Amino acid sequence: VDVWLSISSAGKNMMENKGLYNELATRSSDKNTNSDIKDTSGECVLDIIKRDLSRTFPENPSFKEPVMLNNMQDILAAFCLHRPDIGYCQGLNFIVGALLVATQRKDGELVPEECFWLLVALVEILPDYHSNKMTCLNNDCLVLNDLVRKTVPQTHANVTLFGLPLQMFVTKWFVCLFVDVLPFHTLLHVWDTLFYEGNKILFRVAVYQFILHKRELKKLNDPSGLAMFFRDLFWDGKAWDNFEYMRKVFKKTKKMKRKYIEHKRMTRANETEV
Repeated sequence: VDVWLSISSAGKNMMENKGLYNELATRSSDKNTNSDIKDTSGECVLDIIKRDLSRTFPENPSFKEPVMLNNMQDILAAFCLHRPDIGYCQGLNFIVGALLVATQRKDGELVPEECFWLLVALVEILPDYHSNKMTCLNNDCLVLNDLVRKTVPQTHANVTLFGLPLQMFVTKWFVCLFVDVLPFHTLLHVWDTLFYEGNKILFRVAVYQFILHKRELKKLNDPSGLAMFFRDLFWDGKAWDNFEYMRKVFKKTKKMKRKYIEHKRMTRANETEV
């Protein structure tokens, strides 16, 4: 976590804005303030956040503890005040939950201020995944579709055989940054690279998921089986060896250059505008 703070903008922002997180968290808990924070439908954002907290890692007992839930609520609400252009988006709750666990001290103490600034830094690293329109998210799903089709064309054909768009299965990967898709210790290594080299790693991991599971995907013969396969990826055990997993991610996707990804992004964005 100390490395994340130093190589991203999080550590610097935290030092230069001492006390800001506590101020935002206090403001967000004020009834007059939180009732004014609404999403595009007019619903109070704090009510949406509270509703989503119960759906965040429901099988993990730590996320039933009041101290964990209260800290998650404070961080997400503070973020809404800090970045009103983004506000709250489903998926941020999973990222914050993972950050709270990652920043937790050995004695169990939670460090919400570090978590808040790391969240801010992550959102800055990403394209515009978490705004209301999610234009960049949709665009990157199309780019991933192109990358999968180029890298493993037969697997792409197998997945799209039933007329279901790839976007249906991979949107969560980008929105949640692979939280609840990869084992936690493997996820942290992905995030190491995300903080260090930027969002290119999201495409590399996503494409490798299709490379890694091409045999299983070839055997599927109906849409429901396909949906269940993507839902249960977390439990298949193929990403438990985090060092071997990351080694193969880099090996199998070494030809995936940043310049090419940016070209595909621009191409897809221009097509969307037309």
